[in-house]
Amino acid sequence: MTGLFTPTGADAEARRRIALRGPLTFAEFMEVALYWPDGGYYASRRSFGPLGDFYTAPLAHPVFGALVARQLLTMWRALGSPAPFNVIEAGAGDGTLSLDVVEHARILEGGLTDALEYTAVDLREPPSDFPSRWIRSGSVPALGGSGVVLANELLDAMPLHRVTLEGGQLRELFVDAAPEGGFVEVTGEPSTPALAERLDSLGVTLSEGFRTEVNLASAAWLTETFAAIERGYLLLVDYGHEAAVYYDESRRAGTLRCYSGHTLGMNPYFGVGRQDISAHVEFTSVRSAAIAAGFAEAGEMSQAEWLRSLGIDGYRAEVAERSGWGRVERMANLHGMDVLVDSEGMGGFRVLAFAKDSPAVGVLGANPPESPSAPLAGTRHMPFGAEGGWGR
Repeated sequence: MTGLFTPTGADAEARRRIALRGPLTFAEFMEVALYWPDGGYYASRRSFGPLGDFYTAPLAHPVFGALVARQLLTMWRALGSPAPFNVIEAGAGDGTLSLDVVEHARILEGGLTDALEYTAVDLREPPSDFPSRWIRSGSVPALGGSGVVLANELLDAMPLHRVTLEGGQLRELFVDAAPEGGFVEVTGEPSTPALAERLDSLGVTLSEGFRTEVNLASAAWLTETFAAIERGYLLLVDYGHEAAVYYDESRRAGTLRCYSGHTLGMNPYFGVGRQDISAHVEFTSVRSAAIAAGFAEAGEMSQAEWLRSLGIDGYRAEVAERSGWGRVERMANLHGMDVLVDSEGMGGFRVLAFAKDSPAVGVLGANPPESPSAPLAGTRHMPFGAEGGWGR
C-alpha cells in the first residue's frame, strides 16, 4: 500500500476479506479498522488525552466522574438502595471514568460505596493495578440484579452503514481495494432491506447525491443491554441529533469524522487502524430501539444541564477558592470544568436515561438534597487549547 503509513493488521485484514468476498459494507470495514484484535484502532492505540487523538469528558476533568457518582447515588436510592448495586461501564476505554467514579463514590455520603460493584467492559487490556473488575469484551455482560449500564461516547463509535441516493435509488457505499493500493468507495444494491426500512420509518427522503450513515448495530446492543440487569437504568452520554436534523439537507455529506493527533479528518481510508472513525448519533432511532427492547424513558437533557443539576457549579466554586494553588493550575482546572458545560462543545452532548422495571421520574440529574458537595478528589485537567479534539 502506498502512503505515509505502513499497512497495519487491520488494513491487511480488510484486504483479506475483500479478496475473499468482494467489497465490504462500510460497517464491516469500520469494525475491522477500529476493533480488529491485531492492529485495530481501539485494540492498539492510546486514543485519549494529550498524547492520543481526542478528549472525552473524563479526560477533561475528574469532576465528570464525581458527578456521575452522584447520578449513580440518585439511581441507587430510587431502586431502594440494593446491595449489591451493579454498575457496568460499556466501552470503558482507558479506565479513567471507572477510577473517578469509584473514588468519588467513597467520598459521597449515603453508603453507595459499600454496595457498589463496578465492572468496566472494553476490548483493551485493563490499566495496570486497576482496582475494579475489568472484562475484556465488546458485549455487555449479563450480571443480573439491580444496577446501571453506563455508556459514555460509545454509540458514536459503533460500526455503521453508509448510503447515498443515486439515480433516484437508494444505494449503499461499499469499500473495495484499489489496484494501486489504498481503498476506494463503490456503490451497490443495499446489503440489507433494513437500511431503506430505517429511513422509511423516520420519514426520511434523501435528495440526489445525499450521503449519510445508518447505524443498525445500536438496536441489537440495546436489546443486549436490557438483558444485562434485572432492574435498573441505562445511562447514555453522546453527541448527535434527532432524525429530522441528522438527515437535514445541511448535512448532505453525512456526519462521519476521523481524528488523529487531535486533528479532524474526513478520509476513513487513510492510516487504517491508526485513526479514530466515528459519526454523530441519530437519537430518534436510539430512543425507539430502547423502548422496543423493553426500556421506559427516564429523562433526557444536554450534558451542560445534567452536570449543572448535579452540582458542577458548586465544585467549580470550590476549585476557584482552593488555597495552595498557583494561578496557572487554578485556571487550567477551571478551564477543564468549563469545557464540560460549553454548549458549543461537550456541554451540547445529549444525556439519555432509560428505566427497566424501575422508577422513571426524577432520576436523571436529580442531586440528592441531603448530600453536600463533597471535596473534589484529583486535579487532572485538559490543557489550554485542546478543545479541537473533544469528544471525537
